[in-house]
Amino acid sequence: MNTPAARLGPARSAIGRYEIDRKVGEGASGTVYRCHDPALDRDVAVKLAHVETLGTEQLRQVVEDFRHEAKIAGKFAHENIVTIHDVVTDEAQPYIVMEYVPGCSLDDYLKATGPLELDEALAIAHACCRGLAYIHYHGIVHRDIKPGNIMYHPAHGIVKWMDFSVAHKMEEPPLRDTGTVAYMAPEHFDPARRISHLTDIFALGATLYRLLTGRYPFSREHTAFQILHQDPEPIASLRPDVPAPAEAMIARAMAKADEDRYQSAAEFARAVAAVAREAFPDTGLLDAPPRYLLA
Repeated sequence: MNTPAARLGPARSAIGRYEIDRKVGEGASGTVYRCHDPALDRDVAVKLAHVETLGTEQLRQVVEDFRHEAKIAGKFAHENIVTIHDVVTDEAQPYIVMEYVPGCSLDDYLKATGPLELDEALAIAHACCRGLAYIHYHGIVHRDIKPGNIMYHPAHGIVKWMDFSVAHKMEEPPLRDTGTVAYMAPEHFDPARRISHLTDIFALGATLYRLLTGRYPFSREHTAFQILHQDPEPIASLRPDVPAPAEAMIARAMAKADEDRYQSAAEFARAVAAVAREAFPDTGLLDAPPRYLLA
């Protein structure tokens, strides 16, 4: 077994009951390990907080994020959502245990491959819509939709949403200064408007824009102003091979006004399938969806 003892202290080979195999990722607040759960004989992913480097308040926030994520997404059971198995919020060693998913984040995949072909981008978008429809059906807004929060394995056909640390219930007022600016909808910058499931629709449209063009829809300078008042550069000028119906679909998802967007992830999924059917008559995206996709 490959034990990262240097990172976890002398002779450290487990986190709780979970036996460490190897490190698979790292962020500002924690490190993710592939582990084995001997009690259930399965592999899991364990995100362990950086207790040694985080300040007291930062650590408390990480613990609260773990607790919040487990409470929000712990009941989810869907093929397009990473399952949460357990959470330990002891500040001496806080960690969250999730389904182990082979592959990498869609953001890392995109950086390695460049813009995706239309058929692959549409297949990913359709799977994302299915997972998002389930999330919204259960009254949750994800609020940080972006390629970095999608696990992807093309060979296995895996597309899964992850990271519900800033998600919230639809009936609760969320904070506006959370999420990733490059994918934020106009309502994030307008206190008179409500953050809702339509905010996720916009961000998924922005994600699909990046998958096809390799670019963020809005530049890093004056991003908020652009999101509020300007449209992204036309996809046709960056990817002439992308058909007009696909560009129109993304433009609708990213409409400035709530009422001009797709009104549900289910509706967005049907639009993706329609574009795929026109471009690729043999597409497999036309299977009958589950009941929460029929809205």
